[in-house]
Amino acid sequence: MLPKPLMKFRRTGPGIKPVFIDAADPELLELARQLLELYRLPENPSDAPTRGELEEMAEPLVKGQRDAKLSAGLHKLVTDRCEFTAPLDLDYAELRRRLFRSGAERLKAGPGELSAYRADVLDGFDGEIYRDLPQNEKLCKVRPMFARELLERYNCAQVQSLLLYCNELNLRIEEHNPAAVRRLFKYLKFFRLLAEITQLPVAAKEKKDGTFFRLALKISGPVSLFENTRKYAVQLGSFFPAVCDLEKWTLVADLEIDQRQSRLRLTEESGVVGHYRNFSAYVPEEITLFHRLFREKSPEWEIVGDSPFFNLGGQELVFPDLSFRHPDGRERHLELFHRWHAGQLTGRLAAMEAKPEPALIIGVDRALSGKKEIRGQLESSSFFQSNGFEFRDFPGVDRVLKKLNGS
Repeated sequence: MLPKPLMKFRRTGPGIKPVFIDAADPELLELARQLLELYRLPENPSDAPTRGELEEMAEPLVKGQRDAKLSAGLHKLVTDRCEFTAPLDLDYAELRRRLFRSGAERLKAGPGELSAYRADVLDGFDGEIYRDLPQNEKLCKVRPMFARELLERYNCAQVQSLLLYCNELNLRIEEHNPAAVRRLFKYLKFFRLLAEITQLPVAAKEKKDGTFFRLALKISGPVSLFENTRKYAVQLGSFFPAVCDLEKWTLVADLEIDQRQSRLRLTEESGVVGHYRNFSAYVPEEITLFHRLFREKSPEWEIVGDSPFFNLGGQELVFPDLSFRHPDGRERHLELFHRWHAGQLTGRLAAMEAKPEPALIIGVDRALSGKKEIRGQLESSSFFQSNGFEFRDFPGVDRVLKKLNGS
């Protein structure tokens, strides 16, 4: 994503619109190629440039463009794909103090002491006493991409960066492919976002070619939260590329930038290209570990590969974090509420008290359950007492099995 000084957008009354670039523009493609070539990793690692050297070489290329903000944004996206060496596990500041203090003392004693001084103070150290400074870190890894990909990534980053200032995001999707919808919801869960999902009416003629989904999603934005908003904002922005590959979508986001309220509206016709290709590459370690431990500890229940959409009645849908199946045919679904999901949890508890659904299990992060008002709701909810549990960061297998088995 891009910091605010590098964002480009226009306001039209209450509306706000990102300034997109043409990903097929020859001049921009050439600029992208030059930036990517600059950050190319050499064959010999010892020849790798430092961060400071790269910035020095990139400066005339970035500042020499007519649109310096655009070139700086592209440069930022390129550097985001780079990794640099970490300094040795040494106290460099203390090393420098000892080095200079001892050097001053040895110089007073005469030039003959200098060789002994280096051997004594450095003690086998390689002599790079400023390696801990960022500009001296060396390039060690680059995730490659093509020039057009960089330009497409720039357009996507403009939208992602605007969503950092989102108060509420409403998404409407129309999709024939169930796998595409399921993939979208997996990304929603991966980034720990919780949406109110409503199934919209579908005419019979729209189903003639098979399954057809028309859904509305409402997601709270970081501006509407009171804590940890920065991390949540990044996760909301990170979710956006998963939207771009859908057949038909409309995104409406209420933003607050520079103390001004604005509305962002985009559709698939905006031409923004997503860059998520392989979801399995994004599976967090804790989920992989949970699956493995669950297989080891559960003699009967198994995790369903693709969690189904779960209808709570009416038009409201739930896409659970995990679903489980018993050999006797029973299925149960687990929905997790993290620290940002206070409003959604309150709504879910109210719905379950009015119309309990025994197939649903609720897990609540202790960062959320520890809040006084939430604690009171959980303690007074008969549904949660029977079908809910608390966890820290990610639920343990034993707690989930206990609820699956009705205890």
